[in-house]
Amino acid sequence: MLVAATEKGIQISLLGSQSIPDLQQYREKHTFFCPECKEEVIMKIGNKRIPHFSHKKGSECPESYERESEYHISGKLLLFQWLKKKGLDPILEPYYPDICQRPDIGVHYEGVNYALEYQCSIISEELFKKRSEAYFQSGIVPIWILAGKNIKRIGKTKISLSGFQYFFLRQTPSGKWVIPSFCPNTKSFINVSQIHPLTVRNAYAHYDVKTIFHTDPDFLFDPYFKNEFNISEWKKEIRKVKNFLAQSSSAYKNIFLQDLYSRSIAPASLPPEIGLPVRHSPFIETPPIQWQTYLYMDVIGKERPFSHDRMVAAFRNRVKNNDIRVRSIPLIQTGSEVLAVKEYLDILINLNIVKQTGNGLYKRTASCGEPDNCFCLLQREEDFYRSITQSTLQVN
Repeated sequence: MLVAATEKGIQISLLGSQSIPDLQQYREKHTFFCPECKEEVIMKIGNKRIPHFSHKKGSECPESYERESEYHISGKLLLFQWLKKKGLDPILEPYYPDICQRPDIGVHYEGVNYALEYQCSIISEELFKKRSEAYFQSGIVPIWILAGKNIKRIGKTKISLSGFQYFFLRQTPSGKWVIPSFCPNTKSFINVSQIHPLTVRNAYAHYDVKTIFHTDPDFLFDPYFKNEFNISEWKKEIRKVKNFLAQSSSAYKNIFLQDLYSRSIAPASLPPEIGLPVRHSPFIETPPIQWQTYLYMDVIGKERPFSHDRMVAAFRNRVKNNDIRVRSIPLIQTGSEVLAVKEYLDILINLNIVKQTGNGLYKRTASCGEPDNCFCLLQREEDFYRSITQSTLQVN
């Protein structure tokens, strides 16, 4: 905490040019209290850490759920100072009594009230959702900013994301999806966009990095991204996933692989139309190879025509049986896993893999059959992906 109240109710902020001796003198003359829970707090002053207030041990204040690190405090200060320099009027640690919450920074921008939460440690899904929903209900848009040190980049177009980090995915006013991140050590913003899961942990992603000194507020509030989805990179990564499944030594433990082998389907020979990126795929924790294969086995690959509702019912049945797991994304309020199913069907129609037969029914077009060898399989993949455009996928 950088803001507290004295025994007379006067707010004091430790952001400023006060010298350590001045702060020590002030501490001797006053008692300090948390604006949220009214508990007494301690002003901590040292030579190694930024001066701050801290709750006493055993406090039950909601504000004390995260013990702020030096990394957290310095990041919050830099963000606050950056917003001030950009001509905005941010408030450090404002307290909203109607929802009993205090974000790191409150700021009004382009007609919208924002609450910035700079999060450097893991909190529970329940607390993340509770705080986010309270902001939304109060007409405040929350932006949770991930600590830059927690970004695990594993390639030019790949990232490792935990279930908790998916919570940070937000939709900007212009409709883009992004995980905002900031690192006080490098003084840089890192926007992670175009996130499409490959496995439970790994995802395709685009990175946009800018130093705080050369960044306008839009980079945080409503960033612009070029449509740079790299289809060839996606093809390469999906092929790796299929090959990994084919080489897995624990097939007897993997229900998905058991299901494939019981139908005489080899993971490596799954057709290229299985494992496609769709915009709402982050709502599905299960990898696209797996949930799209289930849709093929249960609905699309059958001889009889099917409806969109039938696809959704089959998907939900797999969810009910724990074959498919869905993911909560609290900051995106207009999306769902059902939209991912619809988008997948739309792509198959655009690629003429599925055709409409009338009366709201669809049917798969003639199958190409099993490839004769590995070369034929890879050549089919090359031809398939060569025919795909970004407009076909509509992933942005």
